[in-house]
Amino acid sequence: MSKIVPNSGKAVSLRNSRTGAPWVASFDYIRGRYRFEPVGNLRAIKRPFESLRIPPEFEPAGTH
Repeated sequence: MSKIVPNSGKAVSLRNSRTGAPWVASFDYIRGRYRFEPVGNLRAIKRPFESLRIPPEFEPAGTH
């Protein structure tokens, strides 16, 4: 699952499989954490967050 976000720091588009909400994820290789930021109108109701793992409900965008 962690291979969907490259360790180079490049941002990739993900979506929440439960809600369909779009997110942008990147890996901070200095801190060793994944960073998730909401996209579009979702920014008004969700805040960016960091995690040691990719949440299981996140999947690459365009796979539904």
